[in-house]
Amino acid sequence: MIRTLIFGAIAGYVGKKLYDEGKLTEFKNDLTTRFNDAKAKLDEQRGDSDGSSTAPVVSPATSPAQPLPH
Repeated sequence: MIRTLIFGAIAGYVGKKLYDEGKLTEFKNDLTTRFNDAKAKLDEQRGDSDGSSTAPVVSPATSPAQPLPH
């Protein structure tokens, strides 16, 4: 328990220092940019595959279950 408290204090100190220096804002902005890029790319892929695929989508739930060998 003492180790947890010490680690928490160190993490809090380092986090506060990074926050004061503005480095966490840069990190947040980078994550937001990457998320928005990935979301746009996924939307493009979904848009491309809406009408171009002729094969039906088969999920594992629609295929019959196979009995396990004994």
